[in-house]
Amino acid sequence: MNKKTSLLLFIIFFSTFFSWKYAGAQDVPKINYNGQPIVDSDSDGLTDQGEIQIYHTDPDKADTDGDSFGDGTEVLAGTDSLDAKLYPGAKIDVATDATPQVTKPAEIPSAWYASRASGLVAFLLLYISIFLGLTLRIPLLRKIFSPVYSMKIHCWISFQALLFAFFHAFVLIFDKWLGFKLSDLFIPFASQYQPGLTALGVFGFYLMIILIITSYSRKLMSQKIWRAVHFTNIVLYGIAFVHALYLGTDLKVELFRNIFIWANAFLVLLMLVNMELRLGDARRIRKQRQEALNTSIVT
Repeated sequence: MNKKTSLLLFIIFFSTFFSWKYAGAQDVPKINYNGQPIVDSDSDGLTDQGEIQIYHTDPDKADTDGDSFGDGTEVLAGTDSLDAKLYPGAKIDVATDATPQVTKPAEIPSAWYASRASGLVAFLLLYISIFLGLTLRIPLLRKIFSPVYSMKIHCWISFQALLFAFFHAFVLIFDKWLGFKLSDLFIPFASQYQPGLTALGVFGFYLMIILIITSYSRKLMSQKIWRAVHFTNIVLYGIAFVHALYLGTDLKVELFRNIFIWANAFLVLLMLVNMELRLGDARRIRKQRQEALNTSIVT
């Protein structure tokens, strides 16, 4: 996927949600989270507060009515997640005229789902970008990944991560439950919802822009400046990690949270190994210079 294709996909996403927002969508009741994290305890695709305030289903039970169809699935299908007789694909009893009366579901939070998915993809791409950068200094990993890794690929992955991060934030403008405004998403601490964690996401986004711009303009600056700027990718990673861990809905699920933590612990381990190798190289260079200096003094 080149940059033109990525831009085209972004325009399609934007156009779709813009049309969805302004094509006559009716107002729906907003969910009041009272500043609490957005949690989906039973992983059925509906937030706990959404189930309590709108759908009236059990936030700790993925299938409230026990008909083998999850609550989120029934909401998407337009069936009643509180009645086991009304499920997706249920037959209508024409003989007894027992036509199921399906309650019209509340509007599906498509923007919220899109934001969740794009946020996870953005973090995954950032993870891959940092991981591949670390492999270049670790001998065992360098043999495996160096044949397929280059600065061009690094820039491309980072650019895709930026696009998904932008979409992750921007699409929330169209979410009628959270009610984000443009200023909330791109001005630090402007949001009333989890202002600190949201601000971390804003800072991370701007830092990502700086890193990508300097990556593409590497030939226009000194190696020393470029390295100094790109050392901040550790800061970016830390910001993204905290933002995702404490604000990400999917990471409230224990299994996903544990996978996320252990995967990032592995990346931190690689960072420490990389740092030790750098320090070792620096010590070796200083030793060689000192030996060369001593030899010149003796002669």
